[in-house]
Amino acid sequence: MIVDDNCCKFAFENHLMKKNILIVEDEELYASKLEMLVEIVGHNVLEVVDNSQDALAIVNEKTPDLILMDINIQGDHDGIELADLIHQKKEIPILFISSLKDDSTFRRVSRTQPVGFLLKPFDELQLQRSIDLIISQLPEKAPEKREEDWETGSFNKDFFFVKNRQQLEKVHLENILYLEADGRYTILQTDRKKYLIRIPLSELIAKLPTINFAKTHRSFIVNITKITSVDLQDNVIWLSDKMVPVSRREKEDFLKKIDWI
Repeated sequence: MIVDDNCCKFAFENHLMKKNILIVEDEELYASKLEMLVEIVGHNVLEVVDNSQDALAIVNEKTPDLILMDINIQGDHDGIELADLIHQKKEIPILFISSLKDDSTFRRVSRTQPVGFLLKPFDELQLQRSIDLIISQLPEKAPEKREEDWETGSFNKDFFFVKNRQQLEKVHLENILYLEADGRYTILQTDRKKYLIRIPLSELIAKLPTINFAKTHRSFIVNITKITSVDLQDNVIWLSDKMVPVSRREKEDFLKKIDWI
């Protein structure tokens, strides 16, 4: 995909107003195109789904700032019906994207009060400018939870579900060894398996109970119940056969947390 300099410039200037965008599109080519452009212009792709059920579940759980919605999608509802269901619960702006251009479809779309309507095929600049215009009119949200504030978070269950391809897998907190920041993603290492989660570490750690999890480095959170040894000379932690670093900045607080003798 070719991206011009103006697109890259917008991504840089828009960094401080990053929004979470849900893509509902059942054509793989367009879904990939949308996902790439959203990230290029500086926003976060919350999820990419192809059906109404998954879209509703994500909206109920995460409340995206904007939805890019195809009309012909899989599931029990088409995109227009889905928009009505969403707006019954939450006021989320929706940009419709479709190859349908008949009058009856447009009238149905209009009744959902969308923030825009793009006809396929469209080019990157058209999509970028549509997103840019909509985002510029959205109210600013409170700042996201910072990583250093993670200890104020809580999670009242002993498990959560992680999306792995088209499966939702239950991960018990007691089985987590550590979490590692990887840009906009988080690597979650359990006793038996590694997951790549499309959520920054700064957001994911808010779901962890502070009593069992400790920060050892700006990029690592460990489950202290899984620690087998701590090398104070080399500043590393062993969790079974996995090694995690301890930074000088976090070392003192970490040692207090594990209550060593």
